[in-house]
Amino acid sequence: MPSKDYLTVEELNYYISHIFNEEELLHNVPVVGEVSGCSVVGGHCYFVLKDAKAQIKIVFYNCPPEMAPKNGSQVLVRGSVDYYSKGGQINVKAYQITPFGRGLLYEKLEQLRKKLEQEGLFREDHKKDIPIRPKRIAVITSTQGAAVQDFLTTSLKKNTVTDISVIDVRVQGENCVSDIITALINADEYGFDVIILARGGGSFEDLYSFNDEQLVRVIYNMKTPVISAIGHETDYTLCDYVADYRAITPTAAAEKVAFDADLIKNEILDLADQIGDKVNDIFFSVENRIKNNAQTIKNKANFIIKLQQEKINSCLKLAKIYQNHIFESKSNKLNEILTRLDHLSPTRLLKSGYFRIVKDGNDIYSSKEIKENDKILIVGETEKITAIVEKKERL
Repeated sequence: MPSKDYLTVEELNYYISHIFNEEELLHNVPVVGEVSGCSVVGGHCYFVLKDAKAQIKIVFYNCPPEMAPKNGSQVLVRGSVDYYSKGGQINVKAYQITPFGRGLLYEKLEQLRKKLEQEGLFREDHKKDIPIRPKRIAVITSTQGAAVQDFLTTSLKKNTVTDISVIDVRVQGENCVSDIITALINADEYGFDVIILARGGGSFEDLYSFNDEQLVRVIYNMKTPVISAIGHETDYTLCDYVADYRAITPTAAAEKVAFDADLIKNEILDLADQIGDKVNDIFFSVENRIKNNAQTIKNKANFIIKLQQEKINSCLKLAKIYQNHIFESKSNKLNEILTRLDHLSPTRLLKSGYFRIVKDGNDIYSSKEIKENDKILIVGETEKITAIVEKKERL
């Protein structure tokens, strides 16, 4: 027994620490709680593990980076309870940290998401366009839930002409995945313009079926555009990632595909007016262009006619000058010929005192044609003489 009736702080803490070290149960404790205030300093991980009624400090020396938990996650910590005698504090020296409960589901989900993303199932270039005004829509959901009522109410407010087929499936529970897959495959072969997979809000566990790998792959291989409308805005499932379009709620999906018939009617009327105005503009534009072209052609024609007329007048003037020149040249030549003919004219010779001798009606050009006793006719300018050749002598 101690000689004094008190303990120092050091002695008390050492005693408590000794008790902790002697207790085998505290050497390997599995404890579950929510992570809070997690930080990594110098390679060591520090955080508080808590539940609704208590909390305890956790330290993980030389913690691998991938094992550091996230704040708010549920984890299972394995380690030994340690009493730090100098600080008088109790903590758990962890050697293993693993997700627990929902945390484990989150981890599995994240691993599957990364796997499918690496395979290219979430690529934007694979997604199909959603029709602007689909005529035939399939809604795959539970007819007992609020999602289908929200969708139909919103759609029918806009128009009653869209053909909407509701395919009843289970959206929660053991067999809901097989129900949804069968409905998707059948709807894809039926020729709908768009297929909507819808479900109302729920807990993470309630919506977990929409993270099924086989279901995701079926949606990826669909020929028909698929809209995912599962849960609320903050709820995300793998169906949202693979679908061609994600609507934050079933109501939002209805807003996406339902079109306002009155609005369409007004748009058509406005479009008809615009077309009419455009046709009139085109008509007047073409009319003015034709008039302008006609005037241009007329001006060009008048210019060409005037130019050709000037050419013709010029040619006529040249022709007239040439004609006068030719006429004058020919007239001069004719006068020369007439002058020469005049000089050679027998009449002129007769006027000069020459006579023409005619025998038997033919002119005589040589004395050899005349014989003695021939009767000849001697023709002068004004008279003719009939004579008989008495004698012919050579000179």
